[in-house]
Order: sequence, then C-alpha cells, then structure tokens
Amino acid sequence: MTMLHITNGDGAADILKHSTVAGDVLPWRDPMHHGPFPSGLDLQGLSRLRARYLAGPSVDPAEAERDFRLRDEHLLASLKYQGVVLWFEHDLLDQLQILQILDWFAGADLGGALLEMVCIDAFPGVEPFRGLGQLTPAQMASLFDQREAISAAETSLAKTGWAAFRSDDPRDLLGFLQEDLSALPFLRAALRRHFEEYPSPHNGLTRTEHQLLSLAADGVSDPVDLFVHNMELETALYLGDWTSFSTIDRLCQASLLSCQPTPFWHPPTTLADRQAFRAQRLGLSDDGARVLSGERDAAGLIHRDIWLGGVHLQSGQPMWRWDAEAVNLVLCDA
Repeated sequence: MTMLHITNGDGAADILKHSTVAGDVLPWRDPMHHGPFPSGLDLQGLSRLRARYLAGPSVDPAEAERDFRLRDEHLLASLKYQGVVLWFEHDLLDQLQILQILDWFAGADLGGALLEMVCIDAFPGVEPFRGLGQLTPAQMASLFDQREAISAAETSLAKTGWAAFRSDDPRDLLGFLQEDLSALPFLRAALRRHFEEYPSPHNGLTRTEHQLLSLAADGVSDPVDLFVHNMELETALYLGDWTSFSTIDRLCQASLLSCQPTPFWHPPTTLADRQAFRAQRLGLSDDGARVLSGERDAAGLIHRDIWLGGVHLQSGQPMWRWDAEAVNLVLCDA
C-alpha cells in the first residue's frame, strides 16, 4: 500500500523518515496559534496570506510562498495514495492543524483511500511528554499499529470547528466550544488555551504576558530563561522562542518590562549575537507591577495589532477580552 504521512512539523517528520514506517512524509509547517486566518479564502489563498505573514521583514515572501505552495501541492497529491495517516499530538498548534487538514479532506474525493490518525498526549517512559518530536524512530514506529480510522464524526466536527476558528466573531468559536467535542478529545482544552491569549478583563494582559511579567517579578531576568520557565508553566507545548521573544519585546515597548541595555532586541543569529542576547537583563517595571496587581489596565500601554484565528485585535478599536473564571468573552470599549 502506498502511504502518505502528514506530521505536525519537521521534527516528527524526520523521526518518521528514519523509522521502519514506510511511505512519504509531508510536514505541515505553520505556527497556527498566531497570525491571520480570515474566512473567505481557499487553501491556496490562505497559504499566500500565511506565507507573507510568516516571512516577516527578514525572509523573502516569494520563498515563503514557494514552501507553502509545495506543501499544498503535496496535499493535493494525497488523493493518489492508498492511505493517508495524520500524526499529531494534543497541544493547540496540532489541534488547529488537524482542523485545517480534515476540513480539506472533508471536501475531497478519497475514492477508496484510507484516512487514519495517530494523536496522543502521552508516551510510556517519556516525562514530561511534550510531543512526537521527543520520540526515537523505534518509539514512533510503535505507534503505527495504534492508528485509528478517521470517522465521519471527526471530519464533520473539524469542518465546523475550522469555520468557527476563522470567523471574525469569537463568539462563534465559543459556541463551538460548548458542543460535544468528544470525537476529537484534545480539542476542548486546546481551544481554551487559544481563548487565554485574548486580554483579560481584569488587567488587559494575555495569559502569556501575565506569565512573563510574573516570572520577571520573581527575578528571572535572562531572556532565554524567561522563555524556558514560561514554557514550563504550560500544560501543553505552546509558543516557540521567536513568538515568546516578540511578546517580551512588546512588553518592553509598553514599559511593563525594563531592559538593560535598552532597547530589547532579538533574535540572535551568530554566536556573538547569542552571547550579547543573553547578556540582556529584563526586569519588572513599576507600571508592570501595577498592571500585575490590577491597579492599572494594560490596554492603554500595550499596542496590539494581532490576529487570533479570524479575529483581528487592534488598539483603538473595541476589543474582545477573555474572562477565564466566567469562561466567557467580554467586548470592551477602545
């Protein structure tokens, strides 16, 4: 049987390629927990938008678009295989990738091809389990016989969830969260983490911003240590280093974190850069302490121009906030 394996990125893809599992491997490269995912675009249109967003100022957008185009062409070619296996885990990034991929397969003619999935949140002897990238080729291969056929219920749920994630009204996704999500058992917790990146109605901070400021208040001053300790506060793997340092930069620009020397800069590229990068010292400012204590709201300090799925959060505009205690959204004035 000719098989295509779709993984959550290059780490898992490389392990799978070195295992005894036969077939071609397609890594799904896209950090989907940040950046725009507006509705109204097909796969190719959305890929062009994602490529331009992820390229940033230092990468040729044409090269980024080429990578996405090759990925999408391989997905289109999946219909020529006799079987397709999705390899994913429980965190938000992977669950969003599952939604996008299954939404696409929902509209494809599979013929007689088998569509199956491996999706786990633990592996014996691997503690703490963060993801498939921790496994050896032999451990990865042992999961192949545990794959399960993807049901119509899973595909239908993914299609609904993908549309809700891309809606410009976050209440659509909140409504989806109240539905029966048992067909995709890790999805509810993952989407709850997504909502926690909306500012809080109590102090205007996202969960990540609150964690970083709290760590700085505890004396963590090295930017790499801040990244590592922040990751340890997550139940499931969340932000990578680039996004974490971008968040630190945003907190410095808002004067909620202080940096010596100033301004805070990233990312390091050479060995000398890495040494200078780690020599930066971050600390909680007076304004940061007031925001953490709830004495002041961060809305007037932090400039926001970010996307969470299909929702665009912009300073100066009414902004949705997430009340984690009430498990509800609140629309606040600019």
